[in-house]
Amino acid sequence: MPLSLEQVQIQTQKLVMTPQMQLSIKLLQMNTQEMEQLARQEILENPFLEMEEEEEEEQDRESQGPSSLDAKDAEDAPAADSADSSESAIEAEGGDLADAAALDPAKDNPLPLDLDAAPLPPPLDSEEGAETFDQVDVEWDEYYDEPTVSYASVREEPDEERDFTEYTATRRSLYDHLMWQLRVSALDGRRLHIGEFLIGNIDENGYLTLSVEEAAAQLNVPADEVEEVLRIIQTFDPTGVGARNLAECLLIQLNSQGLTDPIYRAILTEYFAQMGQQKFREIARALNVPEEKVAEAFRNIRRCEPKPGRSITKDTPSYVEPDIVVKKVDNRYLYFLNEGELRHLHINDYYRHLLFTRDGLKDKEREYYRNKYRDAVWLIRNIERRKGTILRVTEAILEYQKEFLEKGTEYLKPLTLRQIAEAVGMHESTIARVTANKYVETPRGVFPLKYFFSSSLDRDGSTAASSRSVKELIRKMVAEEDPRRPLSDSEIAKRLKAQGYSIARRTVAKYRDSLKILPANLRRSASPR
Repeated sequence: MPLSLEQVQIQTQKLVMTPQMQLSIKLLQMNTQEMEQLARQEILENPFLEMEEEEEEEQDRESQGPSSLDAKDAEDAPAADSADSSESAIEAEGGDLADAAALDPAKDNPLPLDLDAAPLPPPLDSEEGAETFDQVDVEWDEYYDEPTVSYASVREEPDEERDFTEYTATRRSLYDHLMWQLRVSALDGRRLHIGEFLIGNIDENGYLTLSVEEAAAQLNVPADEVEEVLRIIQTFDPTGVGARNLAECLLIQLNSQGLTDPIYRAILTEYFAQMGQQKFREIARALNVPEEKVAEAFRNIRRCEPKPGRSITKDTPSYVEPDIVVKKVDNRYLYFLNEGELRHLHINDYYRHLLFTRDGLKDKEREYYRNKYRDAVWLIRNIERRKGTILRVTEAILEYQKEFLEKGTEYLKPLTLRQIAEAVGMHESTIARVTANKYVETPRGVFPLKYFFSSSLDRDGSTAASSRSVKELIRKMVAEEDPRRPLSDSEIAKRLKAQGYSIARRTVAKYRDSLKILPANLRRSASPR
């Protein structure tokens, strides 16, 4: 059979992702910091967008007076899906250019534009082009798989709430800390050069990443001289830095405390695994020493720092910025969206006036402004739609978990994405995107939105219990146990069953591992029996 190429027409149905739908999905998954950074990037590329600072707003309020400011707000403020959003001129802007021109300062001399060439978004209350998040929930990632880029931003704070950690000095890295000590030491010449090389090969945990022989070969110097310089570096702060392994690191710290008994070296070099399992009797028999002495050595070793370098780091701590704030006012819970700097985002009056002016623009310039104006309107509309969606979903989640807000983690109820989707009338994947990478500040603390979703466990004579509430009970039991007689997984399971929770021992072990709690034999106190 001969091979040939031919054109065949096939009729298929599939979801086509329009740019508007793609933008809606992209914005919905972003948190507040990412949204602020995206908005600032768009401002650099789109002259129709601007973000007015609070100080500038106050100056405009004083100079223009209430009437002019209100008129400006009526033009620029986009329509919001949330309850606290005001009516806006964006709906008029989204209809067509003729309606938008009626709101523009240049309305006495409007520019008749070709609406078919670059139509603007329709009003929010119109059906035309009113794509919702649920319209793209089915296999949307098959057509739009661009990863969400993470950004970092700082929310603008009022003067009275200024964070004074902004003025703290930058912390030095471990390398800088060790190099400063090296320069004030007695080393010079070739030994100073060896010291610089060794410090350059110490990792962030404080360990030397190559052997003395490898360093000597690379520097073309005797290994004894490298060893001598290394011993000097090992006296630097933090104690234990420059060690080649964990045993050497702990020995350096013990020696600095005056604990030079040979039993420490024997335990760390020959019986380290048994020590981790607290097999004191076995170690005592092997070393022919009292068991109490082994237990005392264990307590001293446990007080040492296994990673001395982490006490000095250049990285500054990162803080969670809540996207939603929940406050209790008059026995009611109110929900607020942390808009950050997005609340100042609006359409630039100058360029909007320029777009509707008859003179001064060439055809290519007018087309460019028309497209940028349309993009700006779409962005603001989607930001407002995102606000309303996030608030609706968050309110539904926390209304369901109201007992948690009142009493704590032990009263969390089992919850699934499907339950919230049915409650708010959205698709399950929309709920998943809303809750991704977002945090909520509650009277109980700051939690990720995903925290409130958990599987259920059967409970005798009552409703199902959340797995998170069971984990909290396990954590409290372990915290209150006798350190000399820690609770085993079986004993924890029995206590939970006594409280009505139907849970197996292996499930307790799984939850204990997820809480990073050691087994009972490793939690036992090292006190002599």
